[in-house]
Amino acid sequence: MSSLRGRLLKVTWTAVLLVGAVSAVVTFLIARHETEILLDGQMQRVALLAASSHPASTGGEAVVVAPPPGYEAEDDLVVAIRDVDGRLRFGSHPQIALPTTCVAGFTDLVVASTAYRAFCLPLPGRTVLVAQSTIVRRESALGAAMGALLPVVLIIPALGLVITWAVRRQLRAVTRAARTLADRPPLSLDPLSSDTLPLEVLPLVEEFNVLLQRVRLAMAREQHFVSDAAHALRTPLTALQLQAQVLDGSADAEERARRLQELLAGIRRVVRLSTQLLDLARYDTAANGSPQASDAQQVLEQVAELYSPIAQERAVQLVMAGMPGLRLPGSAPQLMLVLGNLLDNALRFSPAGGCIQVVLTPAAKQVEIQVRDEGPGMPAASLPRAFERFYRVPGDTTPGNGLGLATVSAVVQQLGGTVVLENRTDRSGLVAIVRLINHD
Repeated sequence: MSSLRGRLLKVTWTAVLLVGAVSAVVTFLIARHETEILLDGQMQRVALLAASSHPASTGGEAVVVAPPPGYEAEDDLVVAIRDVDGRLRFGSHPQIALPTTCVAGFTDLVVASTAYRAFCLPLPGRTVLVAQSTIVRRESALGAAMGALLPVVLIIPALGLVITWAVRRQLRAVTRAARTLADRPPLSLDPLSSDTLPLEVLPLVEEFNVLLQRVRLAMAREQHFVSDAAHALRTPLTALQLQAQVLDGSADAEERARRLQELLAGIRRVVRLSTQLLDLARYDTAANGSPQASDAQQVLEQVAELYSPIAQERAVQLVMAGMPGLRLPGSAPQLMLVLGNLLDNALRFSPAGGCIQVVLTPAAKQVEIQVRDEGPGMPAASLPRAFERFYRVPGDTTPGNGLGLATVSAVVQQLGGTVVLENRTDRSGLVAIVRLINHD
């Protein structure tokens, strides 16, 4: 896995080299072409100057210019002026025998195995021919092109070094953040500072801080749960210990039998409390998985099979109002846990001869589940707190641990729904309303 700095430097250096190479080639070609044009223009100006300095004449000897000692004639322009009869009237380099006739304009010619670029200027009574060695022209063009190319060649590594320095400087804040994160205590959940970070890195840091917030909330929830669980289990376990000690010291068989039943009932309460705590812990901290759906009729039948005997024992009528083919968001165990806890709560408060209704109402985007009982209801001030762990309505003496509705709230939240409690308006009683988003 390569570092961000390495990848940035690789990309920028590659871009600089590619752009520099293209710029160098273009600069070289343009400089060479401009030099060729410049040399051609120089030949034209020399031709015009020579024509104005040597007017047409019909007699006299030819003017021959002898170069001074040490003069490199091969680097110079060769000028020849001839009259209408082809006789040489002026020659700058008599040892170079230029043609006696020429075509107007620029031409390429070879004299004594040497290639020349020539310009012919026909005038009344005379013709001016200016020539220059192509080797000289090529060297001049190459020298000018190399002179223009040199700054580009020097700028490329300098630009690369500046970019390298800039990338390292800009990423220094990211390196500092990584070092700060590495030096943090193992259990530190404080958010990372994003004051000096570049904008491109901010989303990553912000999401990391959100993750830290979730972890902090999860840890606080776990600590709160452990504290509540310890508090909830301490009293019944102490009671069990005392009952066992009393049972061991009793000599009366009937008294021992009665105390044994109390001990067994206490054990059942502890087992139920432990089961509720485990259910609450499992669904309160579980991550949301892929959405599931269950057949509503099957869920209602399974719940009715479990709670109908209890309802009959307490002389309470249990009515399940579902709809064939209806799908409920969530898995069957989750839905049974929700309905089971709501029914258990309703059975504890429903009087003999009462009726508990479980009504499913489908809508376009959600399914509403209502569990209605005919108990005494709940004080309005206690309705918002009913889903808190271990909360009991003041004055409530019915058996319970205050975890059933908390478990319902945790499971419904995991399913992406909502749950509320309301007092019935048609008569006394409580109605629990669960709304689940329908993903079908």
